[in-house]
Amino acid sequence: MKAFNEKYVDTEENFNNVHTFLRKMVTLTGKLQTWEFVRFEFWDKHEALKSADPDFRRKNAHLWKNEAGEITGLFISESGGGFFSLIVHPDYPHLADEMVAWTRNVWGEGKKKLNTDCYPYGLEVQALLDHGFVQDSHIGNTRRYDLVHTEYTLNLEEGFYIWCMAEGADEESKGELIEQIFSPSDSSPVKVEYWRKTLPSYNEELDLSVVDEKGRHVAFCFGFVDHDKGIAVIETIGTHPDYRQRGFGKAVVTACFLRLKEQGVTTAFITGFSAEANALYQSLQPVEITPMHSYVYEG
Repeated sequence: MKAFNEKYVDTEENFNNVHTFLRKMVTLTGKLQTWEFVRFEFWDKHEALKSADPDFRRKNAHLWKNEAGEITGLFISESGGGFFSLIVHPDYPHLADEMVAWTRNVWGEGKKKLNTDCYPYGLEVQALLDHGFVQDSHIGNTRRYDLVHTEYTLNLEEGFYIWCMAEGADEESKGELIEQIFSPSDSSPVKVEYWRKTLPSYNEELDLSVVDEKGRHVAFCFGFVDHDKGIAVIETIGTHPDYRQRGFGKAVVTACFLRLKEQGVTTAFITGFSAEANALYQSLQPVEITPMHSYVYEG
């Protein structure tokens, strides 16, 4: 089957087509890809907007399409540099070789080091090896949760409770906590932009926190849902350093699972990278664990 490739152009149509492609990939393969619809939203609505380069999207995304104009492959780089990801449609496995060659020889020209993260079932893995990439390290795990057949019970210490943005939780203090956890070296007093609420899949009922009796956020998570597929991705989970090892992270994700079940969502995915995160996500009774490895090319 023939395919052609083109630069990603920043249009609403292209955004919707890639978003649909990534959502469909989970159904077609039965597996989560290294990029899913939420990560693409983060890239388009956050990474691209904070970049000083007006051509950020065009330089860091590339599409392969069939003769009908349907997307069959996606190259994307989260923030430029040497890191990239490839998503190959399962009906077009032969594209993997062409996509890796293009990445290495065109996008990667002049770069000293290229690297990507892959699941073992990724169609790009063998092509990467064939083009001189080597498997470097195990960097994380993605867990799948069966929300239909797993029982979850919410447990919280006295004096703490679950609050969501739909119920009037304080957006500013939650944003500050997120910044404190993920960017602790940034002491800038500038007000944190709560940009997640601009994402297409944002749901304020799944924008959850554990708060104390004064309404201060101590743990949080965000649930993003593809209701057409009954799939959720829980992305950005954290606990204030002073409140760790007290079950608050587990509680807020459990609360998210329970709300997802009420909405008819059947499957959730969470990816963890640190030992602490993986221990937490393992305690939530996943039904499948998939490792992710880094692949590196140094030409």
